[in-house]
Amino acid sequence: MLSKEKIKKTLKKATGSGASPEQLALSTAMGFYIAFSPFPGCHTIMMIISKWLLNLNFPILFIFTSINNPWTIVPFFSFDYVFGYWLTHNFLGWSPGWTISLAKIFGSGKICLWSFFIGGNVLGIISGIIVYPIARVLFTKFSRQPSIQINE
Repeated sequence: MLSKEKIKKTLKKATGSGASPEQLALSTAMGFYIAFSPFPGCHTIMMIISKWLLNLNFPILFIFTSINNPWTIVPFFSFDYVFGYWLTHNFLGWSPGWTISLAKIFGSGKICLWSFFIGGNVLGIISGIIVYPIARVLFTKFSRQPSIQINE
């Protein structure tokens, strides 16, 4: 079970890694974007490319990307689709013709892939934008605290 002290030690360790609070906050925000990303099977590749292109803190990036894991993938992708469907069909009034019928495979109706891709990307961007300032304040606070002894 995660305790308050364990979380503090983890954050202190991340801030002591030499990364700036801005870099750690960007790593957190990018992790959230990748978690909501509608590209199944590409999250690890996206993490590695993001780390390389943006010089992000890989442990922080990995932790926050991992909120979308095998146990949470169905709710994440369902939320991506439902939000995307609402955004494209109801809010924008757009009914794209590119749909794929899964009736032959699952006995269901048609699924609009545009809704899934647009919903996942928009939710990822929104979550990254919301999380960045919160993470920046949090990492700035922990980087200014006096050093604590971390026993490993």
